[in-house]
Amino acid sequence: MSDVGDLSDYYWRLLTNIDMGNAQPFGFWTLISLFCILSGLALLYLTLLVYRANPSSGKNRFIALMLFAESIRCLTGSFFYIYPFNLEQVQFLYFIRLIFYTSGVMLILLYIATPLLYIKNKLAERMMKIYETKAILLIPVLSFLIFALASLAMGGFPYGGIAPSVWIYCPEVGQGIGGATSGGTVPFDPVCPESYSELYPMMWTITLISPLAQIIFILPLIAAFITAVVITRTTKEIFETGSESERNEIRAVRLGFIGKTIFQSFSLLCLVIFLVLSPVTGSELSWFNPDLFDVDKFVNDGDVPLWAVLTGFTTPFIIGGMVLAGLFEGIVFTYAVMKHEVLGIDERLRKTFSGALFAGLGTVAFLIATELMESVAGMGWIGGVLIGITIIFLRKPIFATFSKISFSIMPEAHTKTEQIYLEAFSIAMEDGIVTEEERKMLQIQARSLGLNASRISHLESTYHSNNECE
Repeated sequence: MSDVGDLSDYYWRLLTNIDMGNAQPFGFWTLISLFCILSGLALLYLTLLVYRANPSSGKNRFIALMLFAESIRCLTGSFFYIYPFNLEQVQFLYFIRLIFYTSGVMLILLYIATPLLYIKNKLAERMMKIYETKAILLIPVLSFLIFALASLAMGGFPYGGIAPSVWIYCPEVGQGIGGATSGGTVPFDPVCPESYSELYPMMWTITLISPLAQIIFILPLIAAFITAVVITRTTKEIFETGSESERNEIRAVRLGFIGKTIFQSFSLLCLVIFLVLSPVTGSELSWFNPDLFDVDKFVNDGDVPLWAVLTGFTTPFIIGGMVLAGLFEGIVFTYAVMKHEVLGIDERLRKTFSGALFAGLGTVAFLIATELMESVAGMGWIGGVLIGITIIFLRKPIFATFSKISFSIMPEAHTKTEQIYLEAFSIAMEDGIVTEEERKMLQIQARSLGLNASRISHLESTYHSNNECE
């Protein structure tokens, strides 16, 4: 029976002993996993928001399904690093990898179909009608079948597609315990080096990357890029004859795919670095494999191989970049579809995006601070505490900067009811003041339109700001 002791103590050991220079990235993986889980939950919320805004709309159902696939991909992409699962739990939960890759196939299919939302012909309209019916449920089923058939073609289902993972348990310095999700044995005798002694007891799962997994990882990037180009070329008529609202929506969707391409390209770069530098890419690749990586020797000699450092640094960002891509895409798509439908959706999405940037900055800053303090004083946790206190004190100016970035991506947008109120307020402000009687009339109109006091205050301040700029 394997055990890591008190969970709070376990996480403290991981997060306060991050040392990338000595190939000790385990706590960094935990931080990335936490970010993945939170991003997945945020995307799930956006999914419900888009769907509930107009459940009968084919466009809303299409975007909701895409965001749902992104959320599942985020929730399952780094699942095994968020908690110290024992071998039996890892083997039982390994089907989650099937869900992860199935969601990747779903995204490929959905990206390719996205231009149909804006192409004005009968074929496109018929295709989009699918998303107004229960036939939409066939897309996840079709995606799973594609993945299953590809797995069979590449060595058998499921491990031909996802490859088995290796599980390591280190109760203390010395001989470790190993196992595989396939039920087989580990191809090496795990050794728990003294250099990691402050982490013990600990559990670690090595998630392998199969050739099919690499393909499914890369194809959404290619599909997103192609979709951005196709949308640009097939919507010229809308930009010439369509409304300003339609043009803004297309711009936002295109921006979502461009942002997706950029963030996913960063993930791809990390994957390439990992594949190029790693001496092996199979189950033998482990910091607990004495035949490949003698941690104590390298640390004592002060000569840790570059591949070991970069492997520990880049592999978390393979998933992290993918999650950032999905989160950016989800926020921008929700803004594009709902900015004229839901009260204050643009403001809420900007806050979500700013929060995501803040969390990403905090994670990277924490890593850098712990690394620097570990190198200087041998106490990385002090750097983590100091950067945490600094971020808390500077959160307001940091958030203000991120808010400006968010506003440039998602400018202010008003619903039809908000526009009606603004028109009434504009009339009342023709003489420069709002009389008591005019305020009463505005309050009556606000109640009839369903606008609360905070939203009214925001709308009026926006009006004043725009007039000052003019």
